[in-house]
Amino acid sequence: MIEVSRTLVVNDGDGPVLTVDDVWEGLVDKAQNPLPYVASISECTVTERFDGGLVRDIVHVGRPVRELVTFYPKQRVHFVRTHGTARGTIDNEIGLGDTGRPELTFTFRIVVDGVEPGGPVEKDVAERMEADYLDAVRTTLKAVRDRVAVASDTAE
Repeated sequence: MIEVSRTLVVNDGDGPVLTVDDVWEGLVDKAQNPLPYVASISECTVTERFDGGLVRDIVHVGRPVRELVTFYPKQRVHFVRTHGTARGTIDNEIGLGDTGRPELTFTFRIVVDGVEPGGPVEKDVAERMEADYLDAVRTTLKAVRDRVAVASDTAE
């Protein structure tokens, strides 16, 4: 099993200061339409919506994947990959660091079909997945900053 968790400070001095509400809106938007946020996802269709979440079919690195997405408002978006060659969970979690400032943590626990646990192929896959998810988190925060900046400009 590949398990990785990384935390990024939300307000790193680049652009407008984001609130937990701002970050939450970005995470929900990314769950509903990940294409602008995750370069390795080329298609997304939301097949079902339910109170507190949705089911989506995506194409991730050229392979079909089904995910059950559950929203825990202003705290966490939980993804369960139920179909595809890489199954497991992904979490995007908003928290407050030791200084009380917002942080965004992504954690994934994925099993990849045909990949030997602990072997060199799994290590390579884990490194690529980590880079992909780190990029997605940074892209999400940038998109949220851009949206907040535009809203601020139009309010003036």
